[in-house]
Amino acid sequence: MKSFKSLALTTLIIVASSSAMANPVITSGNYISKSNSTVIHTDSVSTKQAAYKQALTTLNQLDESTPKELKKALKITSFESTTTQSISLDEDSYITVRETMNIQGKIQYTGLIHANYHYLERNSND
Repeated sequence: MKSFKSLALTTLIIVASSSAMANPVITSGNYISKSNSTVIHTDSVSTKQAAYKQALTTLNQLDESTPKELKKALKITSFESTTTQSISLDEDSYITVRETMNIQGKIQYTGLIHANYHYLERNSND
């Protein structure tokens, strides 16, 4: 019976600690993890390939940006230093190209960067 209690207690500790480790929400200091997304448009160009290239270049630049640079590029409005320091681009960000025709009948292509990101924000429920 003693070994069963030890086994049950060990299992409970492992399960509780593994779920805590798997949870990406950081609650210390009354902060919560927020996720958001935005779409950034490139300049219009004459070929689809050029639009994809522009969009991919922009996405790679975002991926290599510091949190402060991301705040500016993604137009995140926050004055909290913790929010600014925690901004991070998600791996599931992607690009698409939109085809349009202007009033003169010329087809143009615009790269769209679908930027998904997350950051910490102070919990205002306190």
